[in-house]
Amino acid sequence: MQIKESPTMYDAIIVGSGAGGGMSAKVLADAGLKIAVVEAGPYFDPADPEQMTQLKWPYQSPRRGANTTRDFGEFDMAYGGWEIEGEPYTRAEGTEFDWYRSHMLGGRTNHWGRISLRFGPNDFKHKDIDGLGENWPIGYEDVKPYYDKVDKLIGVFGTNEGLPNDPDGFFLPPP
Repeated sequence: MQIKESPTMYDAIIVGSGAGGGMSAKVLADAGLKIAVVEAGPYFDPADPEQMTQLKWPYQSPRRGANTTRDFGEFDMAYGGWEIEGEPYTRAEGTEFDWYRSHMLGGRTNHWGRISLRFGPNDFKHKDIDGLGENWPIGYEDVKPYYDKVDKLIGVFGTNEGLPNDPDGFFLPPP
């Protein structure tokens, strides 16, 4: 007699563990849903000496210091890049804008540099300011509660300066 296990059932399956997927997984899990996250790349541990690459010398490269095709060098600590073979979402057809891809746990949050600038009130109303483009159908005050929530959740470093179009947030003190 063969025993068959029932497959695990999930309320939601999230593709990618970057900023959007990671935040979605947290919010849904905190609401009590059973979540599965599917990730294209491996786990990356910057403290693991085998994976710690930023402090290595060029001669430690498999190319022994020869030039690399990687835009940020051989040791950029990212599994990915501007061009990934078979990646269908690198560039929209007819455009020259490239998306940097990180196929690793956490996605592009691995190289975002802890910079999280908010759009300010004027950014939503540019047509009123310079006559170009269209105004957004929402304003800064509509998204401010979400900016505040994200600041508190992920921990953004900075200082409140009271600048007119650079809104203050909830910042951790600089290290």
